[in-house]
Amino acid sequence: MAKGNHWQLIPLDTFERPTAPASTLLQKAWLRAQNLIGIKDDEDATPDEQDFPHYREFDLEPAVAAVEKAWEEAESEPCVRFVVSPPFSGSGAILRAWADKHGYQQLKPPRKDQLESADTESWWQAQQCDNWLLDEFSSFWLRTTSHMQFMRALLPRLLRGELGEGVVVVDSWTFAFLQRAWPLSLPHCYCFAAATPELLQQVSIETTEKALRKLNAKARGNVGVALALWALAQNSERQTPRIPSEADDATAFILYALLLHHGLAGEYLQLVLPMLAPDQLDVQLLRLQQNGVIELDDEKVWRVTVYAYVDVRDFLASRDYWLDSF
Repeated sequence: MAKGNHWQLIPLDTFERPTAPASTLLQKAWLRAQNLIGIKDDEDATPDEQDFPHYREFDLEPAVAAVEKAWEEAESEPCVRFVVSPPFSGSGAILRAWADKHGYQQLKPPRKDQLESADTESWWQAQQCDNWLLDEFSSFWLRTTSHMQFMRALLPRLLRGELGEGVVVVDSWTFAFLQRAWPLSLPHCYCFAAATPELLQQVSIETTEKALRKLNAKARGNVGVALALWALAQNSERQTPRIPSEADDATAFILYALLLHHGLAGEYLQLVLPMLAPDQLDVQLLRLQQNGVIELDDEKVWRVTVYAYVDVRDFLASRDYWLDSF
């Protein structure tokens, strides 16, 4: 176990990703070449029935302590702080633990009719709280003309302090979209520093220093992804999820939409992808599910799996999608 606490909450503009080794860079270059020239993979698809190991839940208290330390040392105490969260990084769980400790209430997402009418007032009146945590900002919008007004109406109210003191957790893909779609920059933005080999040891990954560096680079410094890849590597009988060889533009549309919204129910996915016929969407979803790339959770929400996240991100990069910064 690594000694000390290696969690750090830092200003967003100081974030740096770990450097990837040359072998990882070559693998990514080859993947992009495959996608560009249409090379098909000879290996069979992952079997329909899968039981991948769930990545372990790490001890949240050291990460909560890092949040407290960062904000105690901050020069100002704004009404609202934003924490940008890469998928599977655990940032939401950490901030929920912090909120519970400090008596902050979790805000509930708006209903569909409130999204469409941009009715932030009735939504806010139903919350009935002073200090709050908005831990799933991706639920406060849909990428359609009629479902983005709520977000546009809510952000100015947050920044003016009309809703009191709180913390907003913004998924990194949603944040990347906001940087292009909203005319102002969000102030007081934080994120967790990229994982180090010492942090991976702290969350109980035990291997050589060289292997830790390689794993950390592949996971792009994301603790949750590193834990998942490590758990998967420990079971040699499990096949790694992979992008289907039939993946096309429709596949990319779906994967990007799921990351952009941190998962979507089928009806919402159809709303944001009206160019796909329902039967075409169903075929794509089933193929991706069978290959272990996406999963349907207990709430009937489609999500990219943690085990496929790195490959999904590389697949979208090969098609020149606007990616997050992590």
